[in-house]
Amino acid sequence: MTSRRSIAERVIARASARGAPVDADAEFMAIVELWVAGDIEADEMRDRYNALLAHRSRSKRNLGLTSDFSPEMSEATIVQASDEPADEATV
Repeated sequence: MTSRRSIAERVIARASARGAPVDADAEFMAIVELWVAGDIEADEMRDRYNALLAHRSRSKRNLGLTSDFSPEMSEATIVQASDEPADEATV
């Protein structure tokens, strides 16, 4: 069985290789650390991340900084999409 830490490291490495480093995002990494520690499950990690993205989007709209492309969308795709075997995805 693969540890949550190794799964997170592998996903972060793939994101960086694709040009979307997520480890520079302290708020996201705090959510990942809760999952790695076993304090939350994957579905709650996803929900918290989606809430973070929604908050950022609202903040940008309030500041008039919206655009058609949002870097957070690529991160959301990375977090929600998984090409891992089912046993790792449910850890």
